[in-house]
Order: sequence, then C-alpha cells, then structure tokens
Amino acid sequence: MAELDISGILRELVEGDVEFLIIGGVAVGYHGHIRATNVNVVPAPDDANIEKLSAALRRLGAEAEGAKEFDEGEFPDPLDPEALALGGNWVLLTHLGRLDVMQWIGESALWQRLAPAAVGDEIDGLPIKIVSYEDLIALKEAAGRPEDLIDLERLRQARSK
Repeated sequence: MAELDISGILRELVEGDVEFLIIGGVAVGYHGHIRATNVNVVPAPDDANIEKLSAALRRLGAEAEGAKEFDEGEFPDPLDPEALALGGNWVLLTHLGRLDVMQWIGESALWQRLAPAAVGDEIDGLPIKIVSYEDLIALKEAAGRPEDLIDLERLRQARSK
C-alpha cells in the first residue's frame, strides 16, 4: 500500500470539486489528538457529486480493498457512479494511500446527519468541511471499537486543556 498523503488525497477531491466532509482519524487530529491512519470522507449524495467523486477516484487509481479476491463481475466497482450512488461504504487503496468513503453507519445516512453541523476550515490551504466535535464524539461512541475508545479519551483530554 502507498504511504498516506493526506494533503494529496484532499487536493484531488477539492480540485475535482467533490463536496465531502472529513470524519475518522483526520477529524480526530483536527479536534485535538493526532492519529491519522487513513482519510475518511462522507460525500454529498447527489448524483452530480457522486459523478465528481467517481472521476476523482479514477485519478487516484482507487481500487477496493480485497476486490482482487473476487472473480470479475462478482464485486461492485467503486469507481462506477451507479455503485457509489447505492450508498455503501468503501475501503479504497489509492496511489496516495488509503481512502475510506463512508455513507452509512447503521441506519443513518451520514451526510444528512453530519453535514448540518460540519465545520468549514482549511487543511494545507485546501477548503474542507470536517465533522463537528460533538458529531465526532457521537460517531466514536457508537462505533465503540478499542481505538475509538482511546480516541474519545484523548479528544476529551485535549478539549479540557
């Protein structure tokens, strides 16, 4: 797998005019605890945006993790706008590192849930939207994995300083 280039992935999405917000490790770092292992984004679900996302994923050389274990036609193509529009979650390997496209958690469509409170800012001069602190805490609590529990503790420590 390629070494993670967070700025490179974000630049490709921004320059491709993809509307997205950042969650996961990059959001954890933004809100006070540096721990980015990959880039996690939630794309706006409208058709035009999904087309732009598909084009950006092609430029990134994205491939679904584990897709090579399936015969051709058995695994949906994450670069196909129709497959992306179905709203699934994708773990993608790109020439700039791992990119997770997240659209659902449980029964919740993430964009509709997270976009209203998203924070607008810049990372390396790139305009981005990032999940709010409160929504990030809620996502981490809901996930409840060991790394999420550590993130919660560290985020709360960072906020209390």
